[in-house]
Amino acid sequence: MTRTRPDQQPKVQRLAILRPLGRSEQLSAVSHALGFFKNVGMSAHYTLSNSTESPDLQRVVYAALANVVRKNAILSAIPVNEASPEAYFARLESIDLAKCVFWRRRTGSTVQGDEDPELDAILEEQHNTDFKSNYGDLPFWRLIILQDAGTDASFIASFIFHHSLGDGATGSIFHTFFLQALNTAISLPSVLAHSSSTVTTDANIQLLQPLEQLHPLPINENPRDHRAGGGKELKEWFGNPIHTPLRTHYKTLYFPPTATAAFAKRCKNNGITVTSGLTAILVGALFLALPDDIEALTGIIPINLRPWLNLPANSADAAMGSFIDAMKVQIRRSQYEGSDNDYGRKDKTRGLRAAHHTSQEITSYLANTSPTGEPYTSIAPFKLIPDVAAVFTSLLGTTRDAAFEVSNLGRFIPPAADQLRHGNDEAAHWQMGRMVFSRSAVAFGAAVTTSVVTGVEGGGF
Repeated sequence: MTRTRPDQQPKVQRLAILRPLGRSEQLSAVSHALGFFKNVGMSAHYTLSNSTESPDLQRVVYAALANVVRKNAILSAIPVNEASPEAYFARLESIDLAKCVFWRRRTGSTVQGDEDPELDAILEEQHNTDFKSNYGDLPFWRLIILQDAGTDASFIASFIFHHSLGDGATGSIFHTFFLQALNTAISLPSVLAHSSSTVTTDANIQLLQPLEQLHPLPINENPRDHRAGGGKELKEWFGNPIHTPLRTHYKTLYFPPTATAAFAKRCKNNGITVTSGLTAILVGALFLALPDDIEALTGIIPINLRPWLNLPANSADAAMGSFIDAMKVQIRRSQYEGSDNDYGRKDKTRGLRAAHHTSQEITSYLANTSPTGEPYTSIAPFKLIPDVAAVFTSLLGTTRDAAFEVSNLGRFIPPAADQLRHGNDEAAHWQMGRMVFSRSAVAFGAAVTTSVVTGVEGGGF
């Protein structure tokens, strides 16, 4: 029998093992391996203030990114044997930033009205590109720098990452670290002097425990029924059947701070959450586009589980990782049929019943807790499935179970000024503005996906 020497094994098999993937991480890894899902993205616009000269932007970005990688062990990890129940994270010994940071220069203005076609083109390309190339050499994330025309003092940084490394909130957490690291790099010459495009990772890094070790994930013996038809089977639309190859089509839509604030205020005044209001608007638009005989639409609303992790609150809020759940809600077309006596004037309240219904469903979902106090989760039953890849493959050709998804991260809260300017308010420093939350389509997920974040300046994408 021929044996392979360790030095003859594929490079990825020789990487140091960090820990097995948790079940939530494995769901994402299997989806990536099968081509059912590509990645998640978070983009942010950065501007250098109080500066009299242009920075050496490449050196600044490399120094900042190296700082972020060293502070977050998961960025040095890649999943191995993704589709296998024995999948695990391995540590890259080094990361060549020159191979995972990509530079672009704008040819037009930053935003054209409520759209950004140049950024859209980049994000659509990125969300159709997986992490299978140069496997074992590159991390499962990349950074695209889109520089504004004619300057090195403002740019958009798009952080694209594998879902097993983190959920949508992880994108916000990355930019928190990146903003702090950019300001450290710009204010401390010694940092730039020693910057390099190569990051050597710490051999002793420890990954945060997976979700099931930080949350009990109790199994609900009597799961809720999200259907709103009162027992009647309603006619729904789910888009095309589940299929591959997968192609993501992406478009941003920007709402200025005044419109975002006005919408949030109106939601509050009507006793609903912003997520519920956004859901009602999206579903209303879908009903207008679909045939009149479509009676209902089922949607997915992700739930951030960080508040229930067995971690100190500050640690949980800053933890890169996959700590996400999701609930379903069914909205009926009849919830958009009002009268003058039903929530007031039709033209001012269309969809309010759908928004109230969604808000109540979210509240009920979170209130359905186990004896130990944690909400029951939709993800918990997956820990009982021995081979996720076999289950996912069996879904090909079947009908989706949701028409839409609304994932709202809320408003990004930047670090305090004293954490950014190193005690000197007049010093040059980086500021963040608009943000964009994006992700690839999911082959077995909703037909229409909307990802929302409100940037530092108050505008929403």
